[in-house]
Amino acid sequence: MIISQFQETRRFIGRLDPGQDVIAGFKTVSSENHIQCGWITASAILRNVELMPVSSDGTGLGEAVAMEGTVFCPTVSGNVSSQDGNLDIRLYASLLSVGKAGKTKTGTGGVIVGGEILLCEFTLLAVEDATLVRQSDEGFGSWQQLQTPFDYDLAPVVPRHPSGPLTRPTPAPIYQSADEDEATELIILEMKVGDFVDHPRFGVCKIVHAPVDEKLSIRLPTGKHVDLHLGVMRVLPPKQAGGRKIFQVEVKRKG
Repeated sequence: MIISQFQETRRFIGRLDPGQDVIAGFKTVSSENHIQCGWITASAILRNVELMPVSSDGTGLGEAVAMEGTVFCPTVSGNVSSQDGNLDIRLYASLLSVGKAGKTKTGTGGVIVGGEILLCEFTLLAVEDATLVRQSDEGFGSWQQLQTPFDYDLAPVVPRHPSGPLTRPTPAPIYQSADEDEATELIILEMKVGDFVDHPRFGVCKIVHAPVDEKLSIRLPTGKHVDLHLGVMRVLPPKQAGGRKIFQVEVKRKG
């Protein structure tokens, strides 16, 4: 069994362009939006589909077969994962052949490996703090490993304890010897793209642009990007939690 609780997500809704390959289309969406793990739900009308059916003994997938003509896929369900270091798009669907006068016939089901898009509308839930890696051997190529991505590179998973307290490390002597403003400036210099901030209002957010002129760009859990003005904030030394480097920030008190 492989299971993970995730907290950071982005949600997409869209339409792929007619004429392109359906797998290539979802790879482009995933690559351009830095998605390594996600769940796809779609409805599609495709032409000249290549399909890998489930084998008769139920132990894996059969050889890809070509289906000429137009097919209707009222429900496509799939996911984005990784295989051999590359993005892997897995689309499961039941296909209904479209005959004369638009009549549909009972079709077959399996894994779509290609097909020209006539229509494809989708939603995609992207998971930020988990990556699922597929086997490259025979069978269904099931997920074999759960990993945590750092800056979209694969890295070994680090156990997480979401319900437990986050332990703040003892500040280094350089922080202790400086006054509050100087210490904050030194800590800000450590902030890098891919690190996180723990904001009292927004929660844990990812840094998407390094600090410039006391302005820091972060991505909220909703996917929205906002700028923080660090000049009015106190930045505490970073702590490590779940393999992530997190800087806690607090609004400075007046007076």
